[in-house]
Amino acid sequence: MTMLAAIIPAAGHSSRMGRCKPLLPFGPGTLLSHCVGLFRANGLDRIIVVTGNDRDAVAAEAARAGATPVHNAHFGQGMFSSVLTGLRALDPETAAFFLLPVDMPLVRPDTIARLADEYRRTKFAVLCPRFRGQRGHPPLISRSLLPEILAHDGTGGLRAVLLRHEATSLDLDDPGTVLDLNHPGDYQDALARLLPQVG
Repeated sequence: MTMLAAIIPAAGHSSRMGRCKPLLPFGPGTLLSHCVGLFRANGLDRIIVVTGNDRDAVAAEAARAGATPVHNAHFGQGMFSSVLTGLRALDPETAAFFLLPVDMPLVRPDTIARLADEYRRTKFAVLCPRFRGQRGHPPLISRSLLPEILAHDGTGGLRAVLLRHEATSLDLDDPGTVLDLNHPGDYQDALARLLPQVG
């Protein structure tokens, strides 16, 4: 069976939010545990959480949720450094990996399932969910791109590497794929959106 993994960058300073985003309460757990749960619900056993700011607390929460924490000592350099840290922790058997920032918790579990099924059927190099014409998260990226990503100098981040390849979009009715939480107001809106899903 095709082995898929997930990388959840959760290393940032959360400066605009004013509180550590991975540890914000969300449903019965936290933003981080909710994101981990999306992948565990779809049978992924290898879920990597990249820590940075508030390292110990975020690592403990990742472990409680059933993920493997790995620390990015250079998290102050930005998201791409956390992507690289996560990639280096992938198992050799991993065929492709999801990448979901911790501040995008409203992705639906069935979106993960649909992306995984489509990848297993097609083996596209890059597969992205698309909502009303807008590409979102999490992309599902083939292991074949790892050497190129790891060799990238960081200019333009991961997006610069992915733009060199023809990404395939899967149209899904999931607004959570394009909603991220940067400010306190975004968090409150996300809590309101979560209620119908768990009610």
